[in-house]
Amino acid sequence: MQQRNEGNVQGIDVSRYQGKIDWMQVKADKREFVFIKATEGQTYTDPNFAANVKGALSAGLLVGTYHFLRATSAEVAKAEAAHYAKSLEAVGGAKALQLPPVMDYENNPGGISKAQINIVAKAFLTELERLTGVKPIIYTGNSFAGYFDTGLSGYDLWIARYSNTKVPDDQPAWKSWDIWQYSDSGKVPGITGNVDLNEFNGSLADLKKRYGKEQDMSNPFDGYRITSSFGMRIHPVSGLKKFHRGIDLVVSPADGPIYAFVAGEVMHAKMGVSGSGFGNYGIVVAIKDDKGYLHVYAHLSAAGVKVGQQVKRGQLIGKQGNTGISNGVHLHYEVRKATSPQYGYTDTEAGVVEPMQYLIDYYGEELPMTAEEKKKMEELKAIVESQAKWIAAQKAKENMGCPKWAESAYEYYKGFIYDKRGSYDFWRQLVISYRKDKGRKA
Repeated sequence: MQQRNEGNVQGIDVSRYQGKIDWMQVKADKREFVFIKATEGQTYTDPNFAANVKGALSAGLLVGTYHFLRATSAEVAKAEAAHYAKSLEAVGGAKALQLPPVMDYENNPGGISKAQINIVAKAFLTELERLTGVKPIIYTGNSFAGYFDTGLSGYDLWIARYSNTKVPDDQPAWKSWDIWQYSDSGKVPGITGNVDLNEFNGSLADLKKRYGKEQDMSNPFDGYRITSSFGMRIHPVSGLKKFHRGIDLVVSPADGPIYAFVAGEVMHAKMGVSGSGFGNYGIVVAIKDDKGYLHVYAHLSAAGVKVGQQVKRGQLIGKQGNTGISNGVHLHYEVRKATSPQYGYTDTEAGVVEPMQYLIDYYGEELPMTAEEKKKMEELKAIVESQAKWIAAQKAKENMGCPKWAESAYEYYKGFIYDKRGSYDFWRQLVISYRKDKGRKA
């Protein structure tokens, strides 16, 4: 496999063994990404998991998580994937993080065959992707990687080989690495003791591009099945022709996760209230975006957010549910033009917009940016505004009235001046000439 590269971005991975971490010091040491242990087996969750994720995100690192696999059968592998996915809900779900979830499969204490190792790995990876909606990464050691067959080559490889001179070996499934864990005894400010050091095969920009959350917004409901569109329809229960204020979507499984289509502030997260138009058919989460529109997610079986909370695009907000009177579980999603009064509810369709087109227009106008990109954009904006002010000032100076510091010169030469207006350079030269003339007369 390939050598390390001087321009490659640096990161670490941690668990409870690193204790309390000063994440700002880690970031200051130019560690740009981290993988944090989340779970192990079917029941264990790292006690520092949620705190580490929160701290790393606050410091501005790109964050991913990993699960230590112990399964010896496909059935147990799926159970472990479910435990991992469930634990990720505590930090907003896999889609709320910048880096993919990871299957850490590095030993074989059960002594199962090579064929069974691949069955277990594929069962875990497939189930995890189904539950989280994110394709995982495989972490393993240089020796153990040889057990994986070419059926796993479609997954990115994070490989461990602790050496300053020897690169990871070519493997049946991979001839190059995406992330290399090159040391287990690194020293990083903000962390007491040793820590694993990692390197991504590319720059920070490459890392963001590879695992970025940008989507093709031509279909903002990719991954959902649309069962009833926006507009006039035959009501599935009453059978009457009636205007449908939103769009009905179905995700699998029946209690599958629902993620926010846009970022914003949670205004409501419980059963519907009188006059809101939410009804009493399941839990409703309502989120106000930065344009003041209200995004309504109705018929949920559970809410994963609280009123007043700021959520990010792609963050887990609840689970799909059932209205109790319709023909199956689904999400009703609508976008209202206002948030008040009564959560922007109107009796007619005048108060709502077509959800799909709204999302396409919303992201077409302003693509989501990282904090670093926003900072650069604000800096560029400040420079442009400063330049515009300077240009305007220069234009004003070309036809300015006589300034006070040039009054004496003007009075001296006014018989030779057409009017009392001129450029800054004109008045400056006039004062210089005046001083010279006065000097000769003195």
